Parts: sequence; C-alpha cells; structure tokens
Amino acid sequence: MPDPVQASALAALIDKARLTELVGEYANLIDWIDWDRLDTVFWPDAAFDFGMFKGDIPEYRRFVADLEEGYARRFHMFGLPVIAVHGDSARIDALCVIVCRTDGSGPGTDDTFWGRYLFAAERRDGEWRLSRLTYLLNLHERVERTQDDRVQPMLFGDGLSPEHPLAAIAIEREIEHD
Repeated sequence: MPDPVQASALAALIDKARLTELVGEYANLIDWIDWDRLDTVFWPDAAFDFGMFKGDIPEYRRFVADLEEGYARRFHMFGLPVIAVHGDSARIDALCVIVCRTDGSGPGTDDTFWGRYLFAAERRDGEWRLSRLTYLLNLHERVERTQDDRVQPMLFGDGLSPEHPLAAIAIEREIEHD
C-alpha cells in the first residue's frame, strides 16, 4: 500500500511541475508569437493586468499581438518560479528578463525589461491552466545599437513565428521514441 505522505508529496511535485511548464509554455508562445496557443495556457475567463492594459483574453490577444509583433526579436527568460498550491488553485511568482529588438533605419534598438509575472492558476476537471496574469515592471532600459550584429555567421532569432523554419523544433509537443 502506498505511503500517503509520499503520495501527497508526489502529487504536489507533479502539480508544481505542470505549473512550471505553463510558465515556460507562456514564454515560448510569446517569443514565437503563436497566439493560438494562448488558449491552451489560459482559461477562457482569464484576466490580465499590465497597468497600462487590463482586460480579458480576447483583449489581451490583441494587446500582446500589437506589442510583440512590432519587434524583430523577442526573448522572455523566466527565473525558477515560486509556486504555492492550495488545492485546485495556485499562485506563481516568476522573475523575468525580456529583451526585444526593434529594427530601425540603423542597426536597431534593444529594449530590456526586468520584472515579474504574478500568475494565478486553477485546476479544472484535472487540468491546470493560468487564470490571471499581472505584470510588475522593475526596470526598463533602451539601447540604440551601434553595430549590426547580424553580420556574424550565426542563426538569429529574427522573425520568430509558427511559420519560421525552426518553429517545429522549438514548439514540438511530443517526442517519438524508438
């Protein structure tokens, strides 16, 4: 017979792992501007608050598309989230550094944002999704680039979208095993 303490601890770890995955999926879909995936990460009645924007998921979809699609590059890097689970609800506090490139007449401009995402999540019918997102900005820095870094022999994260040739690798959900 399984030990109830171990079973409870295992269930808590599984919940926290899934909630951590949701934070990662959110960052991934924003960077790849894969707006259809918002519906797999957020509940339909989710609420959003960025200070300058507050709304529901249809309004957020328009807001975030207008904001993110203007950048040539997007990079959302989340720190390890702090997660508190209480039954079928959870609170998640995740630090984030965001770097976005805007192409202009010159080599471009990089905007760096340091902040935190405060998420609420709910488990409904056994499935976890995010139910609220509040963004807190700590610091913003804008740097006009003096050199075009794309002259180097590298692959760059310009133009990420679901149509990008490497998108299938980045957002692949299932890995086949031999």
